[in-house]
Amino acid sequence: MWPVLLALLTMLVFGAPLVPAVLEWRRRCDIRPLAIDSEHTLDVAAVAAVFREMVARTGEKSGLHGLVRRVSALQPVIRVTGTFMPMAAQACNGVCSRTIVTSGSLVLPDSYTFSKDIYGRRAISTGRRNRMQVLLSEGEILIRSGSEMQRWAHARSVHVEPWCRLLGPLSATYAIRLEDDCEFTSVSAAVIGFGARHLAAPPDMDATAPPGGDWAHEVLDPPEASNGRWLVTHDLTFPASTLYRGDLVVHGDLWIGSGARIIGSVKASGCICSGPRVRIDGALIAGGTISVGRECAIAGPVAAELGIDVGARSVIGAANKRTTVVAPVLHVRAGTVVYGAACAAEEGKVISDGNVATP
Repeated sequence: MWPVLLALLTMLVFGAPLVPAVLEWRRRCDIRPLAIDSEHTLDVAAVAAVFREMVARTGEKSGLHGLVRRVSALQPVIRVTGTFMPMAAQACNGVCSRTIVTSGSLVLPDSYTFSKDIYGRRAISTGRRNRMQVLLSEGEILIRSGSEMQRWAHARSVHVEPWCRLLGPLSATYAIRLEDDCEFTSVSAAVIGFGARHLAAPPDMDATAPPGGDWAHEVLDPPEASNGRWLVTHDLTFPASTLYRGDLVVHGDLWIGSGARIIGSVKASGCICSGPRVRIDGALIAGGTISVGRECAIAGPVAAELGIDVGARSVIGAANKRTTVVAPVLHVRAGTVVYGAACAAEEGKVISDGNVATP
């Protein structure tokens, strides 16, 4: 009798924790997808769509289901035509705590803090040394020098003057330009230009296009490469002005000589350092840091575990092939163009190029 009772008690003790799992398996309570708040994603366009709908409903008595509470969060709202004219209290302390909505273009004064969101149906031009939360425009946004954007911004195109800080994601439907000494976390657009416009890399610079000079390269055909993949188990120096067709994987550090071309992707467990005018048709991935030389062209994504430094007048991606540059620390020299997105979790900055003379 006692052995049977002991066996039953033992089965009860060890089986009780499994009861919730059995019930979940039988009832299938988790088949519905979880709701994800767009405010907690980097899809700025989705967040902008919600904000746009909220602005459209600020003057209505009723709203969509689930949207009324969000619309009330915009209050109080001030509607502006043209230039923002602060009230006496706002002019005294330099702070506007109202949501600004305009049906046309909007010009903001210098040295102001805007603690709530700003919407412009056409264009928005901030003042210098502004502090802003959210900017949404159906046209162009001009962020003047010394300003700070704390949450997010979205427009058809965005121009950011020098010494600005973008603490949240910035996106544009078409183009973004960040000038010297701008700090950023995440920027995405069809084309992103770093530095002044006249410093930009030539528009026909494309890693995937035949450069016309392949005939002048010395072709590298290592015997250990097979099936389009070359695996190197030690540090490697890739010769300058050399062409290799295939993917390259290095278990160590990699140095790529100037003028080299790799028709494939490159990955190293250590650091990667390339000379100027290097072309890579695929991705460039490193377990350490990546240093890209001047006037390089990389067609695929560029990612590093520690940091990336992109040389001046380089091109990453292509007009018909958007890609991503991502690292905890990302420094981009003036003149570089990225098609797609650039993300830096800890520090992103546009570095001026002192070697390029101004016109």
